[in-house]
Amino acid sequence: MSVARKTFIFQCFQKYRYLTSAFNRPSFQQMIADIEAGKVTCVITKDLSRLGRNYLESGAYIEVFFPKHQVRYIAVNDGVDSANSGEMDITPFKNILNEFYSRDVSKKVKSGKYIRASQGKFMGTHAPFGYQKDPEDKNHLIADEETAPTVRYIFQLALQGMGNNKIGKILYEQKIPKPAYYKPEYFGKFLVKEDDAYNWKQETIIRILRNPLYKGYFWVQKYDKKHFKQETRGYIPMSERTIIPSDHDALVDEHTWDTVQEILDRHTKVKPCTSGYENKFRGILKCADCGSTLMVHTDGRNKEKPVIERTFYQCRIYRVRGTGFCSQHRINADDLEELVLADIQTHAKRVIKNREKFMRKVLGQMDTTAANNRENIQKKLEKLEKKLLESDRQFIKLYEDFTKQLVSEQQFRMLSTHFEQEKKETTEEIEKLKTTADNLKDSTCKAEQLANEMVECAEIKELTTAIVNRLIEKIEVSEPQTIDGEKVQNIRIFYKFVGEIN
Repeated sequence: MSVARKTFIFQCFQKYRYLTSAFNRPSFQQMIADIEAGKVTCVITKDLSRLGRNYLESGAYIEVFFPKHQVRYIAVNDGVDSANSGEMDITPFKNILNEFYSRDVSKKVKSGKYIRASQGKFMGTHAPFGYQKDPEDKNHLIADEETAPTVRYIFQLALQGMGNNKIGKILYEQKIPKPAYYKPEYFGKFLVKEDDAYNWKQETIIRILRNPLYKGYFWVQKYDKKHFKQETRGYIPMSERTIIPSDHDALVDEHTWDTVQEILDRHTKVKPCTSGYENKFRGILKCADCGSTLMVHTDGRNKEKPVIERTFYQCRIYRVRGTGFCSQHRINADDLEELVLADIQTHAKRVIKNREKFMRKVLGQMDTTAANNRENIQKKLEKLEKKLLESDRQFIKLYEDFTKQLVSEQQFRMLSTHFEQEKKETTEEIEKLKTTADNLKDSTCKAEQLANEMVECAEIKELTTAIVNRLIEKIEVSEPQTIDGEKVQNIRIFYKFVGEIN
């Protein structure tokens, strides 16, 4: 190749710290602007990949944009010169190879990060609120003595049944700084106004409460790129993320974290009480007949009485649809609180008096319940696995009919989509049942955990929302009956870890 002897003005457009798969890098855009302004008549790169690794856009510049603006393009190492049309024939193939290289590098980098994250290593630039990076290992997190107590306090408030908005108000009133206050490298400690330093957003609180890192677990991946050419990352829904145990310090115990998740899930389904009564059983009370949640109501009359004496619970289906669908299942709030408190105190005293006897009774009951549950789960698994095999057989038959032209391509695609969706749903249901079966094996550990929780509640004189949330899974309320002239109502309390204690 040769370049005629002329007077040249050289300008360097470097790509420092920018990927060549991206055409929006500043220096490249400056070069394009200079070409359009008629300032550039020749572009020289070391090789084709330095222009770009996207073969479609690279081809558009080389074959359309440069000729349109009468710009000569030279790639030195690849022997490409647009002045010689013969040398340009192989250029598209080289651009395709360059894109494959970029794609391969992207996969390797992504895989490397995923492997390190799967090993429980922290891959973020900055430590999450409540943590700091270990000075001896940047991929390991340790508790931050200044901010970790705030995280624990937020979980304790949530455990008491407080919503995100109320938690935010308490943090504001107590002048507890929000995470932005502790990030001078992002926001500047002195750039955050004094009043705004304590103005917690609900989104910040929910992110803290939902993050499994605080119980010693780890999200392997929160964001993902569907394609290496994308500049922005997509948000992976929480339900689809992989969670693994990590070696980071847990700021709250696993039971507290799991309980808070249950509370948050219930809060999205059940409206809070607006009468001033603290609903300690929010989302926990269930109708023994229809299974719906009991709603809390406060009688607006006789306001001279304490609010708890005017408050009662009632079946939601009855309240919404009437007697044709269910009955009231009414129970007064003060009676319910008294009953639940007495039941907790009774079991707590039994644990303290004879822990081994309590454990034997609970374990015996759990084994019977677990055996029945395992049997039911096994039957469901066998049924689903047969369904999965039948779905595969039907798909094979469909494919054979398609190859024999017994069904059209449109019918094949439609039925294929149906079979794929059915297989996905069945597989997910099988995995859930297997997880449930595995959880039934930890009977002793669960009984021990309940006993420990009971001991902590032995001296309680008043029922609190936090105690209810820590100990109770659900409470079933039956419709009151009159037996021998006396009103009788059956209440079944199901404790966490073990279920109902007879």
